[in-house]
Amino acid sequence: MWSPALIALSGLSLLQLFTGSQARLLPVDNEELWAADMIEVPMEVPMEVTNRAAGCSIKIRSTEMKNPQPLLIKPGTSEFYPFSASGDVDVEHDKTIEFHCTSSLDSPLSGKSVTARCVGGTTFRVGDRDHDISAIKCTSWPAFVGKKSGSSCNGGTTLIHVGFELSGSRFAKQYEVCFNENEEVTRYVYHTLDAGSNYYATGVDRINFAPGGFFNGKNVDKLYTQAVQKETIDKALDMDSGKYFDSQKNVFLARGHMGAKADFVYAPEQRATFLFINAAPQWQTFNAGNWARVEDGVRAYASKYKKHLECWTGVWGVTTLPNRDGRQTGLYLAYDHNGNGLIPVPKIYFRVVIEPSTRKGIVLVGVNNPHLSLDEIRRDYILCNDVSDRINWISWKRTDISAGYSYACEVPEFRQKVTHLPEFSVSGLLV
Repeated sequence: MWSPALIALSGLSLLQLFTGSQARLLPVDNEELWAADMIEVPMEVPMEVTNRAAGCSIKIRSTEMKNPQPLLIKPGTSEFYPFSASGDVDVEHDKTIEFHCTSSLDSPLSGKSVTARCVGGTTFRVGDRDHDISAIKCTSWPAFVGKKSGSSCNGGTTLIHVGFELSGSRFAKQYEVCFNENEEVTRYVYHTLDAGSNYYATGVDRINFAPGGFFNGKNVDKLYTQAVQKETIDKALDMDSGKYFDSQKNVFLARGHMGAKADFVYAPEQRATFLFINAAPQWQTFNAGNWARVEDGVRAYASKYKKHLECWTGVWGVTTLPNRDGRQTGLYLAYDHNGNGLIPVPKIYFRVVIEPSTRKGIVLVGVNNPHLSLDEIRRDYILCNDVSDRINWISWKRTDISAGYSYACEVPEFRQKVTHLPEFSVSGLLV
């Protein structure tokens, strides 16, 4: 779920992704501090009463790690260190973990990374000195990048890997993006959830979204501002579109995450979700409404049933509004020199969820237009037979059009309409 609350720090400027420089924060206009979603309120998670491991244990949802937090890596690999179903990073006594910064470790440590040995509790040994986890931090937040994989993807021109460049030419991949550079739209984002995903770190600053070297140099952030998006839609509809916007009621187009910030437990990973290739224009009433409930519900399902889940979250179609002549007109945030629309406002958001051990799956779908009638939704936005009555793990107001009319599909039927998903097998309905 996207939330625009941002922290502005003096002397910091835009994230430069392909130069290896540090991810940084930008000052923001007051119009971007939308009240509907400024404060992150984590979903209530029943805390399990567990004894910490006999070795070392770092609780992710705590203040044990200090900012800017390092990456936690399995030594000698490109993998993030695993976390338990209760949100702990457990390291056996005398075993090791790598703490990695893309800038430098802060004093008393130095260099970009250290391999530390567990002493016990939250104490780790580096060389001949012991350090509490609170003393192991970076001089600045780890910088994240979006790298072209060299492969294409179904419906896109470029498969992008988002993550962190580590020492020794290693790359810690966090999520994948299927991006169409010609239309400047992300077809889907692939990431995974685990039993401990509901114990994600809280209090992590929300930073400005960045283009990450894509979008042909456009000031995408400006295109999303309420003033500019209205100007763009005014021109498309050839009329004053003011009746379709109400900032006091959160009726405007927001930067809607696909891979949600809270879907990633580690703080540096959460910051890496703030790329425009991981977003699409989403009406804020839907963003903070039923789509937020979908994100929360999938994480809660993984936690409750101790599941590893694969997720493909994407968009489909271009939503419309009637122009001055009553003709339905597609909505975009930008246009090329030939008048072709770029950065489309999608018809729907969807999340395909697959449980890999059984290959059971489901598609959760939300309509991205609060201005539609129920008849319009039924005619143009329902892509499958609705099976939402078979699931009870999402607390949504499913038929609320303002909050994003929502439904659920069986994967094979959904794929008959949305053809840009990658190939994967499904054996039944995940309920």
